[in-house]
Amino acid sequence: MNESQQGGRAGGGNYGRGRSGGGRSGGGGYGDRRGGGGYGGGGRGPRREDQRRGPPRGGPYGQPPRFEQRPARQVALATLLAAAYSNDYVNEHLDRECERGELPSIERRLATELAFGVVRRKNTLDALLAVAVTRPRENVEPALWMLLRLGAYQLALCDGVADYAATSETVELGRWLGRDDWTGFANGCLRSVARLITEQSIDGPSPFALPLTGGRYRRLSQPIFADPAEQPLSYISKAFSLPHWLVERWSERFDFDELCRLGFWFNTPSPLCLRVNRLRTDRDTLLAKFAEAGITARAGELPTSIWLDSPTRIDQMPGFSEGEFVVQDESAQQAAEFLAPQPGETVLDLCAAPGTKTTHLAELMRNEGRLIATDSSESRLQLVPQNAERLGLSIIETAVVTLEGTNIPAGPFDAILIDAPCSNTGVLGKRPDARWRIQPDDLEELSRIQLLLLLAAADRLKPGGRIVFSTCSIEPDENAAVVEAACHFRPKLKIVEQRELTPGQSSDGGFQCLLRG
Repeated sequence: MNESQQGGRAGGGNYGRGRSGGGRSGGGGYGDRRGGGGYGGGGRGPRREDQRRGPPRGGPYGQPPRFEQRPARQVALATLLAAAYSNDYVNEHLDRECERGELPSIERRLATELAFGVVRRKNTLDALLAVAVTRPRENVEPALWMLLRLGAYQLALCDGVADYAATSETVELGRWLGRDDWTGFANGCLRSVARLITEQSIDGPSPFALPLTGGRYRRLSQPIFADPAEQPLSYISKAFSLPHWLVERWSERFDFDELCRLGFWFNTPSPLCLRVNRLRTDRDTLLAKFAEAGITARAGELPTSIWLDSPTRIDQMPGFSEGEFVVQDESAQQAAEFLAPQPGETVLDLCAAPGTKTTHLAELMRNEGRLIATDSSESRLQLVPQNAERLGLSIIETAVVTLEGTNIPAGPFDAILIDAPCSNTGVLGKRPDARWRIQPDDLEELSRIQLLLLLAAADRLKPGGRIVFSTCSIEPDENAAVVEAACHFRPKLKIVEQRELTPGQSSDGGFQCLLRG
């Protein structure tokens, strides 16, 4: 994933005549560091939810037919099917399909919303289809079920798509796949989904309440969810499309209302956030450039952050080619600021690819000193110098290391940033695969790797040096528990300050801890 495609959740927009009032919103976007979730560059692939049958006829394994130009729905379905039959992240397939399909900007935004929205709201869509589909799930081919999800998403959760368009265009995708035998069945199923969706809003959670975005619920014509008064966790899991095991885990810390708030946050699009390159420009100048180009943007809460309120191609914005900004969420920007590297220092950035935080460190150092960026993925590490070159930064060196950090450079270092591989549970909205990739047994392995990285960093720190340990997780096992264990094994480490970032309080969730050695 290139730098221009990172950052917050893209807004999407309207794509035609839809139902009026209380619009149904989807959304999609890209992560600012490790797209898709899981372990980042060196992690395991997704667990396929269904491997009963092979791909549909008409294309190579896991792929639909190829045409030079394809509309958004074809690109979205091609992306979803390709991701289902591979270990790659959905955003990686989407990038390739959009380029192959030669989509204009508005079609690309729709394809993004559809592909990301279907992945994100999978549990919700399956609950709708369980009522609407007349066959047992095991008797429906996986590719056909994916097509039905795509149609159901447009009918239930996508702003501005008319029912007739959602149904007819999705049914036509069956013919595009060479499966004319699917069309009648798909048409009937999607018409049944449409009958479930009403124009009425509903005040709060109930078996009839379909969560949309921004705290809004739409009333369904019949109950499809568990009664939240009797089975609150089941309701959260299905209605907000979150893994049941994760909802159970969160229920030990959060009450029902907070779980609903988190569910809305992880399913509601937010604008992209930019970080201004202070070595090239300032925020006011960049905002003026955007305004002149007709781009709606506003100053963020941090001195170098800008929020984009109008969807646009990042690499076509004024100032991009000049290296005046990079896409980065505000919570991610705080990590480098917390470390506060100084000009002339020797600094290490562990788990650095693709380099968004690395370049922030270099900017704070005013491009003076020595900055070593390491990562376990050689291919992803190659993105670091590419991003640095665009931003005009020359002090960054790179080195490939093991996932546990056993061969990181000896140092010693004045300051070390550890943006550790994690479960991504604080950023489930912008990383659509993350909620389905992570499993309960992964947390123990992740915390083990995190501890090894922190111990290795402590051994390479100058006396009095600084470490910032950062994750985009909201799991205590990956955060405070790791820091406490490191301080036990390396008594010289002392906690200076730690921050628990709650999702939805101006930015995504995560954890940051400043230590001195």
